[in-house]
Amino acid sequence: MTFIRSLFTVFIGCFFVASCDQSGPVKIGFIAELSGAGEDTGTASLNALKLAAQQINTAGGINDRMIEIIPRDDKKSPDEAQKHVREFKELGVDAIVGPIISSIGMAMLPVINELDIVTISPTVSAAEFAGFRDNMFRMNSTTTQNARAYARHNIDLDRKRISIALDGENEAFTESWYHEFLLEFDALNGRVVSKVWINVDDTPLSDIAQKLLAENPDGIILITNGADSARLSKEIRKISDDIPLSAAEWAGSETLIYMGGDAVEGMELVQAYDRYDPNPRFQKFVADYTAMFDEPPGYTAVLTYDAATVLFAALKTKHPDQRLSDALVTMPPHPGLNQELMFDQFGDGNRGIYFVTIRDGKFIHQK
Repeated sequence: MTFIRSLFTVFIGCFFVASCDQSGPVKIGFIAELSGAGEDTGTASLNALKLAAQQINTAGGINDRMIEIIPRDDKKSPDEAQKHVREFKELGVDAIVGPIISSIGMAMLPVINELDIVTISPTVSAAEFAGFRDNMFRMNSTTTQNARAYARHNIDLDRKRISIALDGENEAFTESWYHEFLLEFDALNGRVVSKVWINVDDTPLSDIAQKLLAENPDGIILITNGADSARLSKEIRKISDDIPLSAAEWAGSETLIYMGGDAVEGMELVQAYDRYDPNPRFQKFVADYTAMFDEPPGYTAVLTYDAATVLFAALKTKHPDQRLSDALVTMPPHPGLNQELMFDQFGDGNRGIYFVTIRDGKFIHQK
């Protein structure tokens, strides 16, 4: 928290006066993992941004200026992410959309504040981002809301002894999530009996699975991405075919189901939207996305489309002399795919959450 406050102080003293070309394209930098284990979420996010931009451009652009997307792969590397932010500044981007994971967001934060580039992340949710007026705007709820909901959910199901796997490659998110879960779980007389890290060394997932099951827990929670959750679930199912499995919201991509198969049937997790919302706006988005990319949208696509919607609206309606960050926090609620979109005074969003269960290869909303 002290680190974030220091970044806030830097931000106050580091405004840049940028000359904007009002005749050229509106340049939007995009950053996410576009290769490696998390490329599915990054690619889906980029696809949604492309769709949103195409729709705006077809309708005449933003005040007659076409949107140009400049995508970059962060490769899940903090140094790579910071390099691309500085490149975006040189290219004169109007804003950045991304990143997907909190560790990359944490690395980008001091640089986007230093260079005064508004950045809207569809999905970063570490609680440490919340409550500070800086250039990182967030569409998602925080780990405080999500992880504590998991704690209450497990207690309600009489799962009082839980083992947890954490991904060391996204520690900003996983540690924040674990901390919030533990605070609520302890208060409800639950106990974490095993905490095991993955992606920190060469320990085989088969060994991780054995460690998670060693203390005979009532359930296992995987704070990992979709691909790793799928692989780890398969190893767990080789040992126990009935231990209840949950995964943090980060895992909720189509890759989890595609790679996990039978091993993830019955798995529970939180989602930031209702996949079966009959809202015509949402249904049109699903149809348009599926037609354009030949696959249904996942959670990063939904949240990115919402991020693009509110960003493009602010760029279109803001006064020429108004800072984009000010326009975003003062803009009235804007219709999103599932819910109204708005930022509080700190640039924090607050989405509703939904528990889902994987049944017959689908995320089924728990009523």
